[in-house]
Amino acid sequence: MRTCRRHLCRLSLAVLLAACVLAPKVSAKDWAAFVEARRLNCHDSETAKGEIVLDAFEPDLTRYATASLWNRVLDQVAFGEMPPKNKKQPTGEERAAFVVALESALTKAGHRPDLAAKMRQPEYGNYVEHQALFDGSVKASAFTPARLWLRNPFTYDRLIDDGAGFTKPGRYGHRSAHLSKIKQPFTLEERAGIMDYAALTLADSATLDTVMRNAGVMADKFLGEAMHAAYVREHGEIPEDQLPKDKKGKPIRPRFPKTPELLSEIILSKEPPTEAQVNATIELLYGNIVQRKPMPVDVKKYRALIQDSIAEAGNAEGLRLGLIAIAISPAAIYRAELGQGEPDARGRRMLAPVDLAFAISWALTDRKPDATLLATAQEGRLQTRTDVAREVTRIWDDPEIEKPRILRFFHEFFGYHKAPGVFKDQARFGADYRNVPKLLVQDADTLVMHIVREDRDVFKRLLTTPEYFVAHSGDNADERVVHNALQGLYDFYKDKGWRKFEYKMDPEHMKHVRSLHRMFNHANGSVTKRWMNYLEHCAKNGLSHMPMAGGREYILAYNLHEKRWSYPVEQPFALDPKNRIGILMHPAWLLAHSLNLDNDPVRRGLWIRKRLLAGTVPELPITVDASIPEDPHRTLRERFTKISGNTYCWRCHERMNPLGMTLESFDDFGRHRRGTEKLHAKGKTRPVDATGLLEGTGVEALDGEVASPVELIQRVAKSDRARQSFVRHAFRYWMGRNELLTDSQTLIQADKAYLENDGSFRSLVLSLLTSDSFLYRKH
Repeated sequence: MRTCRRHLCRLSLAVLLAACVLAPKVSAKDWAAFVEARRLNCHDSETAKGEIVLDAFEPDLTRYATASLWNRVLDQVAFGEMPPKNKKQPTGEERAAFVVALESALTKAGHRPDLAAKMRQPEYGNYVEHQALFDGSVKASAFTPARLWLRNPFTYDRLIDDGAGFTKPGRYGHRSAHLSKIKQPFTLEERAGIMDYAALTLADSATLDTVMRNAGVMADKFLGEAMHAAYVREHGEIPEDQLPKDKKGKPIRPRFPKTPELLSEIILSKEPPTEAQVNATIELLYGNIVQRKPMPVDVKKYRALIQDSIAEAGNAEGLRLGLIAIAISPAAIYRAELGQGEPDARGRRMLAPVDLAFAISWALTDRKPDATLLATAQEGRLQTRTDVAREVTRIWDDPEIEKPRILRFFHEFFGYHKAPGVFKDQARFGADYRNVPKLLVQDADTLVMHIVREDRDVFKRLLTTPEYFVAHSGDNADERVVHNALQGLYDFYKDKGWRKFEYKMDPEHMKHVRSLHRMFNHANGSVTKRWMNYLEHCAKNGLSHMPMAGGREYILAYNLHEKRWSYPVEQPFALDPKNRIGILMHPAWLLAHSLNLDNDPVRRGLWIRKRLLAGTVPELPITVDASIPEDPHRTLRERFTKISGNTYCWRCHERMNPLGMTLESFDDFGRHRRGTEKLHAKGKTRPVDATGLLEGTGVEALDGEVASPVELIQRVAKSDRARQSFVRHAFRYWMGRNELLTDSQTLIQADKAYLENDGSFRSLVLSLLTSDSFLYRKH
């Protein structure tokens, strides 16, 4: 089926609306006469557009074929694909009325439309009308539908790294050996854009199988010491000849983490536990596994389960079954965001204080609430918007609290972190390529977080900054310490006979070298000679003494020359702003949005259309061959003429290609082409054509032809629509869902907070996390 564009040429939306309203009330014969009388000549059997034929079916919505066809019409009208852009468009009210009427007619006929389900999918977020979201016409109070949200895999990793609450993490912060058999049960679908959507995350059979196995591991580790002690008390120590042996043949005695005293007491007792002991056990297990206190209804449920199990199988097995039941419960798998307490006048319920504490903490840190936030919730000091703002500000401003979700938002928005996953031919690259993309992503991360920390005009600077970091930590003071240590090493040895140093050096010399910096802690004579060779080369060529990771090809990704470029100790530093600005011209972004052997103007243009211009592009029809013909004697733009010359294909590609083609200034490794493009035919070149067309900014003066990617991005960065699109994606990331029209005031306030605070990303996120959309749920 052709889905690029489905036309309703002379058939007005008003006629369709009338047909839908009449449909449930009139007979099939009457409806057929109604359609025929209006001469639907754009969609009759002879002139059907997009393979929709409106005169070739029985107008009975109870029939599957009829309902299926009108479902397709419903989607296209709702998504703005019908009527076509060159025809008179209905008003927003007319379009909405049509959608409601047709949905109602289909539902009454027993064919519930799937439009509502589609609108919850990430790829349909931009179909919510942008102007209506930001023009202030929607005054409704915002809320998020009550929901269960599958645990984020990052929060689960943090739980395990923290020892799952019953054993300490390893020496270097990695998961404890006691938990080495616990596996990650949760996954996020790998796709472009925001990944963690509450509407998409359901526990499938593979997830539940892994959760079950993990529950068994937790139970064995949690209760193992006490259960082993009970076994030894009953049967004596296991004979050595029955124990497993190590490589030297020595018996291996079982070792367990410490069982909590309460549980050990119950397991080793010959009497059933008291009700108070069972209640305390449930609270202990719930706190460690679910990471919060149980509700009274939970205590009652698990108390009955544990007591029945103990009566049937004994204390140890009863506790084990209770622990497993808690570990596989919905509370351990899902985040409950239902809203509690009395509904307000609009039917909304605010998140309970403890639920709100978890929502705030997970929004920024991937971890459960810290002691301060949890105490605030439990003491009743997390019940107002002001309370929430205070705690979000405290966490954001505390440098000791890790906030990985901030950087992860920019990963998911820009997508540059996927550069290492794009395969490139090392022979064509000219050197060992494996580490280069990782280093480029690190550079992009450093730039992003530098701009976020400065927190001034963040979005525009990310798009237009001429400054970059290259092989730099982002900490200029620390880099200066390293530079001075290297300078000190060179000054100390340059007039000495360092070329003749033995492996073992004079103790006084070694003491001095190791006092310069921790990077020399393991230095010896051979290491010192290698450093001095490098530093002497730098001194002779007037270059900085700072070492460069990644090698020649890494530097060339920025069009920097290995022998002429001197590493700046103070960064970021400016590259040529006529050739390269911002994240979209960062080698990491260009690599991530390329193909194995070529650039990808379609994917790049699609990214700009959707992320910066809040636009839409229909899905690729399954009947379309999306390959571009190979021709080593033609440029990529020239090979794309097949698409631009095909009216059917161009209906969609006109929204992407003119934007993506501007980035033909760069090759698929992110290197600026300097005016000529190498063809795949050996020795052949052509002048670079990086012209394009910008449409959809919402500002007539900004739209139009562009001569380069720099001009394109500079214009886009001035557009309110681009900034608002950025706000919309931030909303999706922190809310875990698409925006609704009822979220209009949330988005307007977030955009206002950003602008009034000089382009502060911190203020934008603070506004979102204190909005009605974040705080309230509605059943």
